[in-house]
Amino acid sequence: MVKRMETRIVKLEENVKSNQHRIDKTEEKIEKLEETYKIMEKMDYRMSNVEENVSEIKNDIKSSSSDKGKKWDKLIDYIFYAILAYCLYKLGLK
Repeated sequence: MVKRMETRIVKLEENVKSNQHRIDKTEEKIEKLEETYKIMEKMDYRMSNVEENVSEIKNDIKSSSSDKGKKWDKLIDYIFYAILAYCLYKLGLK
């Protein structure tokens, strides 16, 4: 019976060592995952900033392109009125 108890104790000790080894490996994995999570949080923050900046740039480009169109419209208006004034001048209306 003592022999039997000794073998059971040895098996239990082996199981404890095996379990402790697995726990240690799991703790290492958890630490690496925590580091990865921190990095991902930083990346998420930076990506949201990039998205905001891109949308601002996009809006600026849209507004600047519409401003260019307005400048051309003004130029065409000036040319039209200049031609109209010249025609009226030639017709004798002052």
